[in-house]
Amino acid sequence: MTWRRAAGSLGALLLAVVGCSGAPSGPRNEGGAGGPGGGAAGATGGVGLGGAGTGGAGASAPCKRGIAANVAPGAAFSPGVAWWTDWSTQGASGAVEFVPMFWGASSLTAALPSGARYVLGFNEPNFKSQSNLTAQQAAADWPMVEAKARAAGIPIVSPAMNFCGPASSCNGIDPYQYLKDFFAACTGCQVDGVAVHWYNCDLPSLKDYLEPGGSLEGFEQFGKPIWLTEFSCDGSATAAQQEAYMRAAVPYLEANPHVFRYSWFSADPIPNARLVNADGSPTALGLVYRDLPGGCP
Repeated sequence: MTWRRAAGSLGALLLAVVGCSGAPSGPRNEGGAGGPGGGAAGATGGVGLGGAGTGGAGASAPCKRGIAANVAPGAAFSPGVAWWTDWSTQGASGAVEFVPMFWGASSLTAALPSGARYVLGFNEPNFKSQSNLTAQQAAADWPMVEAKARAAGIPIVSPAMNFCGPASSCNGIDPYQYLKDFFAACTGCQVDGVAVHWYNCDLPSLKDYLEPGGSLEGFEQFGKPIWLTEFSCDGSATAAQQEAYMRAAVPYLEANPHVFRYSWFSADPIPNARLVNADGSPTALGLVYRDLPGGCP
């Protein structure tokens, strides 16, 4: 998704959709802005993330930095970039760890790749243009995700949410409320981390989105390690603005003990944010991202 600010009852940071992308059956050019998924009432932990265990809000990973892209990052991204995802269950293997995703109900019969260490849940299910699941439908489908993750012995990350608008295009506008409803309907479900997306181009709003006590509720409320699985400026930003935001956001994400992993959005809907060339090599922005302090040693 591409986003712009919009006035509304959720305040100045409520976001409205101005563009969207395809499902995994076609080019997986995604984008979006937000979603919690952690220890609300009835939710239980599973294997835990990186030894954090259940409800481990203070979890941190030694290598957080990742990329969300349609093209696998090549060896030149290693070791600064630790992982990548392409919104599917089966991505190209290579120098960078691939993290699979059960994108929606249509992908629940897919197999997980051998050696997967984590699995991501549904992509923006409150969007009818994305995986299009009500909170109750997502909860009803979650045991199929659990069964495959448990068989592989790996942690599961929550559905990844966005603010959505207009209401007629959504299964709920507010991502915080969607996940509260999901956990209420999914009593006892295994959810080991919180997946969120964010496309506002400034650090204060990113902090507000994740942390409690500001104008937004914050995803730390769910008591689970946070995966920021998509973030960048939106499609209106210049390459210089993308780089400036990256240089501000990455040190914050590296230092935040509640953020377990994060991945910059690198796909066609936001060309000035792309990190990966068609051959898997880094773009100029990709080199900046790889080399910022705090990546894998």
